[in-house]
Amino acid sequence: MAEQVNQRIEDMINELEQMRRTNLFDDEEIREISRKRKEFEYRIQRRVKSKEDFINYIAYELLLLENISLRRKQNKMNEKKNDIEYAIARRMNKVFKQFIYRFQNDIEIYFEYMKFCRSVGFDHAISGIIGQMLQIHGDKPKMWLLASKWERLEQNNLKAAKQFLLKGIHRHPESQVLYLELFEIELTLLYQAETDEDKEKQIKIADVVWRNGIKNINNVTFLFDLCNLCLKCETDKFLTDNIKKEIWSRLDQKEVWSYIASKELEGCHWEECEEFLNSEHDYSQEINIFMGLYEEALQRFPDEKLCTKYIHELLGVQERICSDYQKIRAVKQAWLFAHDNGLLTNDLYAFGISMLKLENEISNSDLMEILNNAAKKNPQARCIWEEKLLLNNSDEKKMLSIAQEASKVLKSDDALYIWNLLLDNVKSNDMLKNLHKRFQNCENIVILTIKPKLLQKMYDYIGLKAARDLYEEFIKTPPLQVEVHKVMIDIEKTQDKPNSKNIRKCYEMLIQLHGTDNFDLWMEYMKFETDSGNVQAVPNIYRRAIGSLKKELADEFIKAQTLAKLN
Repeated sequence: MAEQVNQRIEDMINELEQMRRTNLFDDEEIREISRKRKEFEYRIQRRVKSKEDFINYIAYELLLLENISLRRKQNKMNEKKNDIEYAIARRMNKVFKQFIYRFQNDIEIYFEYMKFCRSVGFDHAISGIIGQMLQIHGDKPKMWLLASKWERLEQNNLKAAKQFLLKGIHRHPESQVLYLELFEIELTLLYQAETDEDKEKQIKIADVVWRNGIKNINNVTFLFDLCNLCLKCETDKFLTDNIKKEIWSRLDQKEVWSYIASKELEGCHWEECEEFLNSEHDYSQEINIFMGLYEEALQRFPDEKLCTKYIHELLGVQERICSDYQKIRAVKQAWLFAHDNGLLTNDLYAFGISMLKLENEISNSDLMEILNNAAKKNPQARCIWEEKLLLNNSDEKKMLSIAQEASKVLKSDDALYIWNLLLDNVKSNDMLKNLHKRFQNCENIVILTIKPKLLQKMYDYIGLKAARDLYEEFIKTPPLQVEVHKVMIDIEKTQDKPNSKNIRKCYEMLIQLHGTDNFDLWMEYMKFETDSGNVQAVPNIYRRAIGSLKKELADEFIKAQTLAKLN
């Protein structure tokens, strides 16, 4: 190994000497370059090869080439390029070959090698690299596609590009990407054909390509891609019409309906679509056909995703096809159709209800009828129950009935949201009392979560005595959240003359129920006694805290108290 490394270093002597003579680098820099290269050479010659060693060596030399280029520009110097830059490039080319030989299964190395060849002007070597790559990785369709794209886009060699694709298709007859690339090349050749005879010949070849493709690829999106290529290349009408006929023959697949409808908005028309033309509305023909196709499709294939796509595409219609006013009307019509057929997702329900309210063209009774039907078809849509609740905010009994009904079908978080919304809209004392009765002896965890807000509302609307009575009742019927005690403590503290006895009672209940696993509560209790002037009670609370808290929390409590004293 040492002999090989020494030989390689000797081969670099002329290159380093030319760097010195041209004053690209000084003596110290050249010694450093020589040292680094020797280190890299030893690394890549080791018995156990490391990919990182090759990567670091190549990266170093590429950086060196950039540095040389920059110094040449600064010094306005061009001589000895063959002895310096080209010598580096040739040596790195050998390193890359060794790299690929050792790590043949790593596709990224081939890509990096090709990038390197392009950067140093070795374009002629890339075809050989691609050939070598295909020998190892020909089992991957994308490798044949890469080879073809290189020949077509970089070398402008359509003949070689076609050969790669034909070989790739022979190995991968079901590869969609290879057939599409071959078809695009045939369309390019058709565009380039100069005589009618050549055009006719090329049309037949392209026709054979796509027909062979659909024999092997049973995927309707392949047909869509073929049609899009024809439209993009503005190719011969014969090819486009034949592909459109093939697409139309597959109306038993729902994706075909949405594709044809979308193309109608883009100006690509199927005459057969006119049987679905709905002329009841004063929209453009494109919109009427688009909506007619989608509504027919949704009748045949009731599907929420297809319905969502329908409404989203309507929202994206361009101004040249319809005005904003027409678009809103069309979207509203589509939403109501989807609602009648039970095809709306939760998000579309929320969107549609907002739209109907914004338009202000619908009465409350009509809107409630829609919401009631929606709740039957999609009972787990929270937005429906939310709107029902808000629509009845003048009838508190009705609101309570809606909340009770919603809590039977909604998930816990959604049901909790509805109960919170109900409490936010409560205005009367009687309603609060009804809710209080509703919560008595209730084991529903969702309703139990509302207790802190109910307590606050009771204070806000009925007064301090009602809040105290409710708190007393709550503490007799656990479980009870920390927040209930904190709300009551805050209520007591906000009085003109706070009653320390009542506040202390709340703290005692709080630590009694939650004092084993929350040391912050003890600290708050101690702070209250300190602030209220009852400092002699603090040591006793401190000792009780240490005795009540779990061991690890007791340690945390002691640290927190110590830090509090220091501050």
